[in-house]
Amino acid sequence: MAKSINQDIQAGGSVYHIQTEYYKSSGKIVTNIFKDGLSVKRLEKDVSGLSEEELDREIENFHRLVLEKLRAGKRKQEAPAEVAPSVPTEDANFFVPRELYERLLVEISPFFGIASSFILDEAIESSKSFSAFLENLSADLPDEQRELLLLKVRPLIEKYLSNLEEEKKERTEEIGEEEKFVLTDELKDKILTVLSDYFGIMASAVLDEAIEEWETSGKTYEELVEVISSHADTQEEAEEIKTRLMFL
Repeated sequence: MAKSINQDIQAGGSVYHIQTEYYKSSGKIVTNIFKDGLSVKRLEKDVSGLSEEELDREIENFHRLVLEKLRAGKRKQEAPAEVAPSVPTEDANFFVPRELYERLLVEISPFFGIASSFILDEAIESSKSFSAFLENLSADLPDEQRELLLLKVRPLIEKYLSNLEEEKKERTEEIGEEEKFVLTDELKDKILTVLSDYFGIMASAVLDEAIEEWETSGKTYEELVEVISSHADTQEEAEEIKTRLMFL
């Protein structure tokens, strides 16, 4: 029978319990992280098809990986001036700038403690938009805690997006009436990569139609983004497309 591993970490005034088990029904290893008895994060790994010996080894490895990340978070908490937070690079699937990352880390620390940087990184890595990020960050908290966290985090993101939009507007005004944005082949390929997530094999046709419409009246990249996003099926999808394209 595949093993189950339970372990505690003491940090400050809190106890973190890490429980790793294998669920035969789903073929997944599941690790739950509890802070003072409250579940704050659930991590899964599909291990279908492994032998019992391989499964036991994989359970140990997955459990150890989570422990290492939590202990790294504990070191950051105990010596914040010596250990800088990890920040995703600009070529990551979803980018959060350093200043926003550090402010988010402060706001979520009361909820996740030493698991904060680990959980924040996981949410960023698994997201393609800010709306998806908020969902991934808070998904494993109880409803009451989830609402409290969102009340703290959402205003930071909304302010950041507002500032970003204002900066882009100012840059657009600096371009001047006579200067028109040039869509390069490199940027077009990057846009197609994003659109393929939403339109599949129709992504190229959607982009060509958007460009044709944009060329008759638009001059800036922001205007092109608006035209492209207007082809989305839902308003939420349109906002996600706009957010992703503005980061290219």
